[in-house]
Amino acid sequence: MIEVQELFQTPVLSSVLPPYFQEGRPLVLRCQTQLHPQKLALWSFYSFYKDSHVIQDKSHDPIFHISEIKEKDSGLYQCAVATKDGLIQKQSQHFEIHVQVPVSHPVVTLRHEAANPAAGDMVEFLCEVQSGSLPILYSFYLNGEILGESLASTDRVASLRISAKPEWSIQDYSCEAKNHVSKEMSEPEKFPMVVLSASTNSNWTIAWILASLLGGIVLATVFLICFFRPCKKNVHTCTPTVDSVDIHIYASVKKPGKKPQLSETATNDLDPNNTTSQESLSV
Repeated sequence: MIEVQELFQTPVLSSVLPPYFQEGRPLVLRCQTQLHPQKLALWSFYSFYKDSHVIQDKSHDPIFHISEIKEKDSGLYQCAVATKDGLIQKQSQHFEIHVQVPVSHPVVTLRHEAANPAAGDMVEFLCEVQSGSLPILYSFYLNGEILGESLASTDRVASLRISAKPEWSIQDYSCEAKNHVSKEMSEPEKFPMVVLSASTNSNWTIAWILASLLGGIVLATVFLICFFRPCKKNVHTCTPTVDSVDIHIYASVKKPGKKPQLSETATNDLDPNNTTSQESLSV
């Protein structure tokens, strides 16, 4: 019975360094296989492929090396072991490499229709990065306080639409971009002056008119109270005096003297027994 032995087994492609592929770090791949005990290593050739394209062809070195990987180096890698004549060849399984790229410095911008947005107007914050592995988590800040919620995006730009508030005037706004590799904060920008809207101005005008009317009523009430209060305290001040009335009253008063003595004649006249006096009275 004849026993056929394989010259080499199916190779296995693996990473020599920890499988954390970040842009700027080295990449080292090894193609491992079990060779026949006889000196077949001299007759074995290794080839490496990326996305089915040859990147290293027929070498005795089972190692593929890139000093600094970039995002473009992401893809499906594969190695193959073959004899010199190529009659015998075996390929490994695919080994996927996804190079993680740190986010670049983000730039924050603000979109609004008017030069100075009015309170309640919709404004749009934009945060954009030039590079960075996706997905990217974006956050917007105003004076150090987060606006809304963080936004996960599969694009390198994100936007947040929100109503402007009067207290945002001349405040610093910025944004943050973060992925699995790094996070970066944009330079702060100044929010424009927020003006009051037409409806707000109308409300303020109505409130000012009502306050003015109320103030006028209060002032009039205080004036009337202060005007009439002295009359209650000093009656002579408010009551007209005799001299102020153009009416004069004259009276003649005779001082009483001594009571005159009745003369004898007068006494006789008053005597009821005196007939002479009665006759005089009757005549």
